[in-house]
Amino acid sequence: MKLLVAIGGNALVSTDNESDGQIDQAKIEAVAASLVALEEEHSLIITHGNGPQVGWLAMQEIEANMSLDLLDAQSEGLIGYRLAQAMDNCRQSERSLSLLTRVMVDADDPAFSHPVKPVGPVLDESRAQRLASQQGWQFAEVAGGRRRVVASPQPVRVIESAAISQLMNKGYSVICAGGGGIPVLEQQGQYRGISAVIDKDYTSALLASELQLDALLLLTNVEALYDNWEQPAARAVRLAGCDSLRKLGLQEGSMGPKVEAACRFVRAGGAFAGIGRLTEAQAILEERRGTRIVADNVAIKWW
Repeated sequence: MKLLVAIGGNALVSTDNESDGQIDQAKIEAVAASLVALEEEHSLIITHGNGPQVGWLAMQEIEANMSLDLLDAQSEGLIGYRLAQAMDNCRQSERSLSLLTRVMVDADDPAFSHPVKPVGPVLDESRAQRLASQQGWQFAEVAGGRRRVVASPQPVRVIESAAISQLMNKGYSVICAGGGGIPVLEQQGQYRGISAVIDKDYTSALLASELQLDALLLLTNVEALYDNWEQPAARAVRLAGCDSLRKLGLQEGSMGPKVEAACRFVRAGGAFAGIGRLTEAQAILEERRGTRIVADNVAIKWW
């Protein structure tokens, strides 16, 4: 099959360094080994999140006050390089390629007026207020303090999709659209970057549909999609159609975009989408782990 594998940015961060977005080399190597195992039977496009990393970079670049599109490019290069090198070292051959990817967005997207995507570390109240005053950043209350929120417009078109397709067909595993890609506007035939962070799962679903791939895997540090998450009555979903999922009281937050992205992909013609743990990609494909989502009104099956 031709697969798009989307890796959560939080799942690559060291547990000891969650606050500063530092990437855990052991986790990178474990992910690389899982991806290389998939290559034995499938062609891969690989995307990844960047929420912790782009926020961390912004904290380092306060004096420069760099636009988020530039920080998106930095974080995409940083993580893409680490993944490509780990994969090549694992298989001991040069088949991984990291590609900076631009994604077109709409200047009139309402997200620019209502920033909600969290990036970077959790800060205490006084530091958040100081940065809001000095930098014009906006913050939202989260557990333990406040976290910066930024505009997250919907992806419209992946500009490098044709190049990505050609590289995949030549046998490369292409790491691209990191952090949802670099957001750009097209105005009078010219592209220009804009300060935002696109949701990685929405871009992944769009790219997988544009390339007419067979399946979309949305991988994170949670083993499946749950109903009543972290409650005594919590249940893991094994299989569900999109219509059935909408009837559940699914948890908000990181799983919301994943479910929406999965449904966008399968409703656009993809065979199925899977949600599950980073290191269990093959088991998710074989329906031994994780959650499988299909377009039809399939009744929910539980683990």
